[in-house]
Amino acid sequence: KILGLTCDNASANDVMTNELGYRMLEFEGQTSQIQCMLHVRNLVAKTMIRQFDLPRNQEMGELGTE
Repeated sequence: KILGLTCDNASANDVMTNELGYRMLEFEGQTSQIQCMLHVRNLVAKTMIRQFDLPRNQEMGELGTE
């Protein structure tokens, strides 16, 4: 018996979870899927940090030329 799945946000995992729900009567599909919280936090942190990145034309030592 499978009580739940913990996986990252890849769409292939959603497809797998749905397929298991169809094939196994005791498995509830999407309601039994738990997405990995650390993976979600990592994606959020990368998105937040990205706003502080320099534009590409300023990365290679062109700071202060404007």
